[in-house]
Order: sequence, then C-alpha cells, then structure tokens
Amino acid sequence: MAKTNGAQTIETIEGRQIILSTGVGKTNAEELIWLTENVLKDASAWKNSGWAYIADCSQMKPVGPDEIGHLVNMTKAFVEAGCKAFGFAEGKSVMLKIQAKKNTQMSETGVLEGHFETVQEALDWIKEAVNI
Repeated sequence: MAKTNGAQTIETIEGRQIILSTGVGKTNAEELIWLTENVLKDASAWKNSGWAYIADCSQMKPVGPDEIGHLVNMTKAFVEAGCKAFGFAEGKSVMLKIQAKKNTQMSETGVLEGHFETVQEALDWIKEAVNI
C-alpha cells in the first residue's frame, strides 16, 4: 500500500525486497525526513537479508541546497540498514542524474548505484546486479 507525503510517495515492490519512492514536482527537507523514516521502517525486516531502493525522480525538479544534506544522510542511513543498491529512474534529465550521482558520492558509502530512464530498467538491473 502506497504512502504519500507532499511530493513523495513510497511503496514496496510486490514479491521483492525493494522500496520505490516516486517524487513529483519540488520536494523539501520535511518530506525527505518523512521519506527516510518511512523507508527505514518498511525495510527494517530486510536488514540482514538485504534490500534495494529505487527513486523515481523522472517527474521531480532538482533539489535545492537545503535538501542535499538530507539526501546524503538518507543514503548513509539506508546503507547502514542493509540497502545493497540504489536505482535511479531519471527519465531523460541529465541534471537529475548528475545530482543523484553527486549525492551518493558525498555519502561516502560506496553503495552500488545505477541510473536509468525508467523504473522497469532499474528493477531489471537490481535483479541482475544484486539478485533482489
């Protein structure tokens, strides 16, 4: 069952240990804190076996400086909670791809990440890359 707060929606991919977040428009720090807390809660049962996260950013606007720190902290928290891979569905936006790569790099987690046009491509890659 999907949960929504402002620009952010999260749901679990049925039959897989994957959390998908979908953003539409402009998000803010409060929504990112909510996103982090709820993804961690939903994925908590998978900490030992591993899970993956997909962010569908294809309908998002790039975040501002106030949100970047939250995204870096979110990445760190997800990896500490057993996340094995991050898939980003960015549509055709080069800016979103650059921003997502930079945020992951700033987290200094070394987590496996992939960048794709669609959520389906990210799902396929996660199956191949980490068998989740």
